[in-house]
Amino acid sequence: MRFKIIYLWFSLPVLLAATWFFAFYSPVSSFIEKQRAELSAAKRTGEMMGKALRDVLETRKKDATARLSLDGISKNVPAYQQFPTLIRAITESGKKEGIVFDLLNSNALPYDSGQASPLMKPALGVGFKGKFLDIGKFLEAVEKQKGFKRIVEGRLSYADKDYPILTGNFLIEFVVWKGD
Repeated sequence: MRFKIIYLWFSLPVLLAATWFFAFYSPVSSFIEKQRAELSAAKRTGEMMGKALRDVLETRKKDATARLSLDGISKNVPAYQQFPTLIRAITESGKKEGIVFDLLNSNALPYDSGQASPLMKPALGVGFKGKFLDIGKFLEAVEKQKGFKRIVEGRLSYADKDYPILTGNFLIEFVVWKGD
C-alpha cells in the first residue's frame, strides 16, 4: 500500500505537468508561433510594398526626367518635312556671307542603333567657294541651325591663281523626326 502512495505522489505532479502542457502551454505556444509567422509575413509584405513604392517613385522621377529631355530635344529637332526649308536657310545664310555654292546633295545616313528609331539622319553634301573667314561664319551659322548634329567630313583646298578664294566640300549631318 505504501508503494501505491509513492506512485500517487510521483504520478500526480507528472500528470498535472502533462495536463498543463497539453491544455495550456501547447495551444498558447502554437498560437504565439502562428502570430509570429503572420507578423513576419506582414513585415516581409511591408518591406516588399516599400521597395515597390520606392521603385515606382524612382521610375516616375526617371520618366519625368526623360520627358523633360525629350521635350528639350523635340524643340531642337525639326520634322523631316521641314528639311527642305532647313536647306534653304543654310543656302541663304551662305549667300549672305558671300559663299558661292557649287553642289548641294542631300541623302540619308543609316541609323546606328539596332532598333527602330523615330529619328532620321539626313546628310547634306555641300560644295562651295568663298573666303576663309566667310566660310567660318557660314559654318558657324550652320551649327546654329535646328537639327544640326555634326560635320561628318570636310575638306578645304585652294588654287594659287584664286588664292583668297578657297574651295570646300563638307558633309553635314542633321537629325530630324521621321514623317508620319
